[in-house]
Order: sequence, then C-alpha cells, then structure tokens
Amino acid sequence: MPGLLLQTGYFAVMVFIVTSMLAMGLNITLCDLLSPLRNQRLLALSLLANFVIVPLYAFVLIYIFPVSRDLAAGLILVSIAAGAPSIPKVAELTDGNIAYAVSLTLLMTIVTIILMPLLVPYIMEGMGMNPAKVAFNLVVFMLLPILAGILLRDRAPGKAQKVLPFAEMVSNASIGVIFLTFGIVFFVHVVDLFGHPGGFEIAMIAVLFTVGALLIGYLMGGPDRENRGVLAFSTGFRNITAALVVITASYSDLENDVFLMVLMVTLFSVIIVSAIVGILLKKQMDSRKQSRLQAS
Repeated sequence: MPGLLLQTGYFAVMVFIVTSMLAMGLNITLCDLLSPLRNQRLLALSLLANFVIVPLYAFVLIYIFPVSRDLAAGLILVSIAAGAPSIPKVAELTDGNIAYAVSLTLLMTIVTIILMPLLVPYIMEGMGMNPAKVAFNLVVFMLLPILAGILLRDRAPGKAQKVLPFAEMVSNASIGVIFLTFGIVFFVHVVDLFGHPGGFEIAMIAVLFTVGALLIGYLMGGPDRENRGVLAFSTGFRNITAALVVITASYSDLENDVFLMVLMVTLFSVIIVSAIVGILLKKQMDSRKQSRLQAS
C-alpha cells in the first residue's frame, strides 16, 4: 500500500474514534449514565457476559482451533473490547430498549477503557506493546471525547445539538475512508489467508465467535425481549474502535496478523448482525402491514 494511502488510513482511524466517541457523549445525559445501576441484576449479567463469558469463549475457540500467537491475540483483544458505538442504533432499528442500549454502551466503553491497559500486556506479551501508551491513547481518543460530549450536552444543550450532526457526519465520512484504505490491506491479506490450509479455519473462528457471542448475550439478557436483544448485539458486535486504539499504539503499521484477526471478526460480525437486523426489520414491516389490513 502506498505510504500516502496508509497515512490517510491511520488519520481516518483517529478521526473516527474521536468523533464517534464525541457523538456518543452528545447523545447521553448524566441520567443515562446512572440508569443501568438501578437494575443491578441486569447490570451484573451485562458485565459478566461481556467481560467474562465472551473472553472465555474466545479462549475455548483458540484451544479448539490452534492458531498463531498474533491471531490468537487479535481474537482475545476483540473479546475484551465491549461497547460498540452502533449498539443504540441497532436497538432503535430492532425495537430494543434504547435507554438500556445507550447506557449499556457508555458503561461498557468506560469499563473497556479501564480494563484494556491492565489486560493487554498479558494478551500481547512479548510483542513490544507499551501499556502506558495504550492507556494514554484510550483516555485521549475515547474517554475525553465522551466526557466532553456529556459535559457539553449538560451545560449547553443548544450547542450540543448543533455539534452532534457535524460529529456524526465526520464519523460516517471517516469510516468510509477506513473501509476504502484498509479494505485494500484486508483483501490482500484475505487472498494470502485463503491461499494456505489454515485460512478457512481462521474464517471459521471469526464466524463461530460472532454467532457464539450473540447467543451468550441473548441467553443472559433475562426475560425481557427488548433487553435480550440489546445484550445479544452488545456481546456479538464488539468495540472495534477500542481494539484499533490498542493496535495503533502497539504497531508502527497495520499489516500484521493481530489486525487481520480484528478485521476478520469485524467483517463477519457486520455481515451476521446486518442479516439479523434485516430479518427483524422485515418481520416488523410484515407485522405492521398485517395490523393495517386487520384494522381496515
């Protein structure tokens, strides 16, 4: 990949992380932040599912399908990264509990920021990773933008409403640049990946991880359908932004197997979650159409 294209990709990653975290903060109030604490059982299950069961499941997959240390590190890195910024939008599309989705996303992101610097040195041991640099990047590029957004909405809601569309626009544009630039790296890697006997095994790990993580959240989400769906999507759709922060803090370039595994999980999680959302949306449309026919 040409140097200019690679540098553009790096810059787009940082812009996406900052603007997506800022947009999350602008969408959240202090009440949203505290609301998960009211349902202690659901809170405990959410933390257990995202930060204990899903990582353990990743270790099981690595045990069943032995892969290189870098690929294993990539899978474990994704498994401990919870709080994808897209969860509230998915909850909105699928008639989930939006308030729970928003507060859960913020809580999971904060816990991820705290846990990552503590756990990553063990996950990526011997890979030249600097835990202080990881912690610094997580705070600067994720935590501070979230807090800035929350503070701006609390102190100046009018200004927050003006900043939010701009932050979302820049975030959407930067993710497009990321897919364009690193997509080239990804497909180059995929050609190499499926060119050797272990390639399909790695793809299978990514698929099994995503499907298994979705099921873990669904089964642990309690009796409320809206909450089950939100927790399922939170466990199945990991916080790729946090994983990218760690990788960019640990490597001078992104052409490595840790990044490859993160991209593989990202690809299949987007495909699988999008398919599920599409099925649920079709069911909702059919149900509403049937209701209108019965009413007439």
